[in-house]
Amino acid sequence: MREGFQLKFIAPLFVAALALTGCGSTTGTSGPDVAWSGVDDAAILLTTDEFKNAPSRHVVFTDMWQREEYALFQGDDAQSEIILSVANERDTIVLTYEMTIQRMVETWNIARNHGVSWGAKGQLGAALGSYFYQHFRQADNNRPCIGFATEWDARQDDPHVRYSKVLFGYSCGRVGGPAYSEAQVANLLDNILIRGITTRRNTRFQPIPPQGANRAGALAFAQGSTPDTGNARFPFNMAFKFVERNGNDIIPQ
Repeated sequence: MREGFQLKFIAPLFVAALALTGCGSTTGTSGPDVAWSGVDDAAILLTTDEFKNAPSRHVVFTDMWQREEYALFQGDDAQSEIILSVANERDTIVLTYEMTIQRMVETWNIARNHGVSWGAKGQLGAALGSYFYQHFRQADNNRPCIGFATEWDARQDDPHVRYSKVLFGYSCGRVGGPAYSEAQVANLLDNILIRGITTRRNTRFQPIPPQGANRAGALAFAQGSTPDTGNARFPFNMAFKFVERNGNDIIPQ
């Protein structure tokens, strides 16, 4: 039995609430809220050569328990989509990320619409820690891709020592191109940066909407504005409130 409870976000009810309050209204720090984020306020950065000078799009889901960001990067015949989820560090909240790389990749619209041919799996260390990854190709156009995921910052006061931060996504090269080499995989993962964690900018996490946020069309964009972009399951809403264990559970008396 889990010691705690899952915190649920129901998209249709949230959309209805926005309709009643007006799309320009602010739901406050308790949320839930889905809004566009400017690049300067976004947490996810991807600085490989393909995406360094290309514009990116960011959508952020927030409530009082978590912040979940969707990011889309496109440039030089390449595309990457990434989701970063961070639990509220000021409360007894962890994240319940329970997907294999294959299950995670299959949640993205690009994989659902093109089909997937699976390749080799691997594990590499990078700036955020250890990543699991797996090669795949889009079945109908032979486009090479790599799926990846990492978790970190386990809560020591959680009886199950679960993680409070998770990042997952994929990157695809040009149609018909060669598979990613191990050096290219390492370069990709090394260039996924998070403001406040892998950069020096002081942006300590707070579960509040982006400043001056525009909400119109943000949820629909993140869930899939085209057949090749978005994730219909966004936001994944992985926050789980655990019952904190006491000292007698940690150190035998």
